[in-house]
Amino acid sequence: MLQLSMSVAEYLLILAGLAMVGNGIILYGRRTSDWTGILKMFYNRIGMSVQEFKWYRLGVASLVLGVVVRILNLTFWPV
Repeated sequence: MLQLSMSVAEYLLILAGLAMVGNGIILYGRRTSDWTGILKMFYNRIGMSVQEFKWYRLGVASLVLGVVVRILNLTFWPV
């Protein structure tokens, strides 16, 4: 039962993280109309608003947590 709930949590965290990062990117693109700036987001600093930055960082944190849960799943219940 614990293995199933960990697997569900893993996928939910990763999907939520992708949705939050996507939301931050879309908010930035709509505000600035600079859709090429999205590529700069991953390797260079760009001027994000506080709301965009919060969504982006929450998404990254959720993705990292999803990866940690995945590692725990593979460590304790190898398939």
